[in-house]
Amino acid sequence: MTPVTMEISAAMTNTTQTEPTYQLSHEDVMRTVNAIPPLPPSVVQLNKIFSDPNYEFADLVRAVELDASLSGKLLRLANSARRCPGGVGSIREAVVQLGSGTVKSVAMAHCVRPQPGMDLSAFDMTPESYWKHSVTVVCYAEELMAQGVAQFGDEFSVAALLHDYGKIVLVAHLTPEHCSLLHQIDLGISAPDLERAILSIDHAEVSAVVAREWNLPEQLVNSIQHHHRPNLFDHPLCHGLNVANQLAQHLESTDDDRRPETIARCLSTEALRLTPDRLKDVSEQGAVRLKQALEAYT
Repeated sequence: MTPVTMEISAAMTNTTQTEPTYQLSHEDVMRTVNAIPPLPPSVVQLNKIFSDPNYEFADLVRAVELDASLSGKLLRLANSARRCPGGVGSIREAVVQLGSGTVKSVAMAHCVRPQPGMDLSAFDMTPESYWKHSVTVVCYAEELMAQGVAQFGDEFSVAALLHDYGKIVLVAHLTPEHCSLLHQIDLGISAPDLERAILSIDHAEVSAVVAREWNLPEQLVNSIQHHHRPNLFDHPLCHGLNVANQLAQHLESTDDDRRPETIARCLSTEALRLTPDRLKDVSEQGAVRLKQALEAYT
């Protein structure tokens, strides 16, 4: 037992006056994951299409056209982002303008949005703030791709949308004692480290379990699992997700530790060769994207 776990065990014992039994098993998590509804047919079809590197563009357009809700959202997003005269009037135009990554993330958006009444206070979030954070990370992911920082792959936007989904799964298992520990214990460690010490698993690992259950690409799964610890998966997608998440947190926080110049010194920015000036530009342009995108993900 590590010193951190020993201190948490002591705190749990003091809180409950019983032997602490707070860690979750893999079976606990899988029961909740298995209860998650399957992906809608349109999303399954899109994933099938994108799994073939030689897919026909016409098949992609047809799959989108068969989902009226998705078609409307993509047309709205394409028109809100259009910088030249004239509107986007066809799904084909919208898909060309937005790119396959955005198509996939918009298609999956409804599947991973928390219910309005869900209690996410254990993670200092509301359903609304959770959702806005997810969309913000998507916008920074899209800006990193637009600027050609690295070859992230088309999965980047979906990884950004799913990176925190484990929090939605974990809330089904959190007791009042868990919540108290997550809020009250200050050991100077990161939130994922604290989750692992208390629960034996963190939200990123659970997010990866969900992504794997949905048969998403393995590099996407691994990038989600290690986005807080990119040293464990040295891949552009994982590093990009780490940076996009940090930039989103910077936008949401006034903490000095979230300043762009602080982010510029992290492992992932070095791996992606992001200079402070380039990172600042990504930060500013990503914030512009966010203003345009929030409506499209509703």
